[in-house]
Amino acid sequence: CTIPASANSGVSAIAGGSFHTIALKGDAVLAWGYNNFGACTIPASANSGVSAIAGGEYHTIALKDGAVLAWGDNYYGQCTIPDSANSGVTAIAGGDYHTIALKNGEVLAWGSNNFGQCTIPASANSGVSAIAGGYLHTIALKDGAVLAWGYNDFGACTIPDAAQSGVTAIAGGDFHTIALKNGAVMAWGRNDYDQCTIPDAAQSGVSAIAGGYSHTIALKDGTDCDVDSISDTIQIAQDSTLDRNLSGTLDSCDIAANPAIDSNQNGIPDSVDLAAANGLVATANAQVAALTAQLNCGDLNGDNEVNGADVGLQLMNYGPCAPPEVAPEVAPEIKGARKESPR
Repeated sequence: CTIPASANSGVSAIAGGSFHTIALKGDAVLAWGYNNFGACTIPASANSGVSAIAGGEYHTIALKDGAVLAWGDNYYGQCTIPDSANSGVTAIAGGDYHTIALKNGEVLAWGSNNFGQCTIPASANSGVSAIAGGYLHTIALKDGAVLAWGYNDFGACTIPDAAQSGVTAIAGGDFHTIALKNGAVMAWGRNDYDQCTIPDAAQSGVSAIAGGYSHTIALKDGTDCDVDSISDTIQIAQDSTLDRNLSGTLDSCDIAANPAIDSNQNGIPDSVDLAAANGLVATANAQVAALTAQLNCGDLNGDNEVNGADVGLQLMNYGPCAPPEVAPEVAPEIKGARKESPR
């Protein structure tokens, strides 16, 4: 937990092993902590081009150009990359003594397999969108349903009915599994430290989850009024037009709560429409005033009419008409002059 100076800025991703910490800075891997097995000794191949990182018990995992890299403890072969993981991989995860990868919707896993954590079930051979690792089990997300296999003495791989649809994120603790559904956290498996007893605060509005050895972590950032598991704050930061009235809540939710604020039913609060209309009126008034000021320069072409032709002559030959505050002795001279336009 002693952060090196190199990790004090520019870091875009983080991951944890059991006794070491991993960071991604630019496209280079940083790691520090317990290094008896070399988990923090970064190979040259991981000094550039890396797009994702993950941690195992005593090993470090990286993704580079679709290929998995791994170094550190290799007693169970967790750092011996199979040919299938040398290209096309889109996601990585670490169990304690096994490594997990996702390729074209198919889960790959290698390393310790004492409890079948690396024996991929047929259901995880296609259509998988996310992966995670527990101590001795592997977790996958497929079409909104959680899959899990491996060590199950505490029920971490026994999927509850509620987690078989609508799940948007997964994570693993050592002997428990965590899922996110409609902004609410679910967890099952070992619960001796209440790691699977979800507090009221984590029953809504959660946007991210993670697991520790015997604890569960959730990120709750403001409200999630449209119940899409993404907080309003995050959505608005990505697209400010979702909150035109600057209420801190999505306009769609403001209108749903009080339809009267959108009388023309265009999906935009009336206050925003009115402000825009007032802005247009102000702009139009300014344009009219500017044109009127130019017409005040008089009949420059001698046709006994003051119109656009006179404005054109004024602008071409003299520039904008002198404002009313121009001294009287100067204004007549400007109006009556016939200077050559500088060209």
